[in-house]
Amino acid sequence: MLVGCGGDANYDSTDGQFANEPAGNYDAEITQATFKPKQTVAQTNDLLLSVENTGDKTIPALALTVRLVGEGSTLPFAYHDEQVGLASPQRPVWVMEEGYPKLAGTVGQGGTGSASRLTNNFGELEPGETADTVWRLTPVRPGAYRVRFSVAAGLSGQANAVDADGGTPEVTLPAFISARAQLTQVDDKGNVVPFNGSTNESGN
Repeated sequence: MLVGCGGDANYDSTDGQFANEPAGNYDAEITQATFKPKQTVAQTNDLLLSVENTGDKTIPALALTVRLVGEGSTLPFAYHDEQVGLASPQRPVWVMEEGYPKLAGTVGQGGTGSASRLTNNFGELEPGETADTVWRLTPVRPGAYRVRFSVAAGLSGQANAVDADGGTPEVTLPAFISARAQLTQVDDKGNVVPFNGSTNESGN
């Protein structure tokens, strides 16, 4: 069973229940990580990430940390703008839809904030169970990016998620965002497909 824990984005993980979070290593594997590799500005896409508890102990708090590789931002799906004089140098690459991230098939938000705005807490994950998380994102800045997810077993820093090789479960997903919308057409079967320059209409 996975239980989402309520929390505040500025919650201090060293206080309250997380101060007594069990220390140790917890077996976990990323079993699914999909994100559309070629995207267009303003075109919404779902990023799907699944994590399985492959051990025999309940993970105290499944914590997923996301950052854009090399972008230097303290916010998820964002970059640090080096321009001098900006009131807020943290600028979005993707905007996450309200109510996300969440567990697949649920109505309410499944992931809650933590002390780090890069990390979402999805609560306990029992042995053999899998957390299927959904992140609904709309790209707003063209470019080539790498989205990296890291898995932890808690928010106190004492509960570590480990994969089959003994390392931290991580995955990096490349994505290219184009500023130009892709032209499409409807094929003979009624499917929307990329435009190839031909037409289904026959001349007289």
